[in-house]
Amino acid sequence: MEDKKIIFLYSQSPRSGHNFIAEVIRSIKESETPLGLRSEIPFAPILKSYISSRNQNYKSNRASVFLDNLFIGGLREKLTDSNLSKLIKYTSFSGASDCLNLFPNDYHVISFRDPKDCLFSLFKGMNLRKSDFKTKFKRFILPFGVYQYTYSRKYAKKVLKELPDLEEFYLMRYEDLVKRDRKTLKNLMIFFNSEADINVVLKKMDEVKVINTSFYKEETLGKNIWDAQPQTGKFNPINRSGNFNILQRLGVKWGAYPLRKKMGYI
Repeated sequence: MEDKKIIFLYSQSPRSGHNFIAEVIRSIKESETPLGLRSEIPFAPILKSYISSRNQNYKSNRASVFLDNLFIGGLREKLTDSNLSKLIKYTSFSGASDCLNLFPNDYHVISFRDPKDCLFSLFKGMNLRKSDFKTKFKRFILPFGVYQYTYSRKYAKKVLKELPDLEEFYLMRYEDLVKRDRKTLKNLMIFFNSEADINVVLKKMDEVKVINTSFYKEETLGKNIWDAQPQTGKFNPINRSGNFNILQRLGVKWGAYPLRKKMGYI
């Protein structure tokens, strides 16, 4: 019988394509996601909070061992409570290193998506229908790119602060999977020690339904952002700008520049 493993999937933020990546992983290695296919579980950030709290308080090796046995002892056995491997995904890199240290023999995958595309999707999905002063002011400054720049800059700083040592993780890019890059798929299959047929995997990828995209009206004809719809010819999540003007595009470009450079997109 195949060894049960825990697959930890870390993505930078919502709209980063992690639901699609999770579906691809499930098509390569049979696994189940606790709480349902779409579930997001902040396991690593909570683990980080515990370790940080333990280290900041009274330091004693005996106390640390006692607390670890009390709060995190037997965690792996609880997580692998069935015959299938578990896939735990969350849209943050926070706590990824702590999780790797606690579960060194399991799978730890970091997925990247071009921050520019993530930000355009986030801006596209913003709710600006409120009538309060803050929302009105936001609507007023949006055309000038200032809001996009400041938001993108904060976004980049937050993600950069949470980035772990990438050499310790399996790194993949959302764009490579969207393009059906065979080399990427083969490497991923090797990583998971999978004997799946790559053509079967590609067929399953074509059948993945799109959810959580701000462009659902334009590209999937969905009724809302969580309405799972088949991929259509209009679905193109790479290098889209969604009717943003040149100032707004520049705001995103320069605000996210440090993060895009770190991630290798420029």
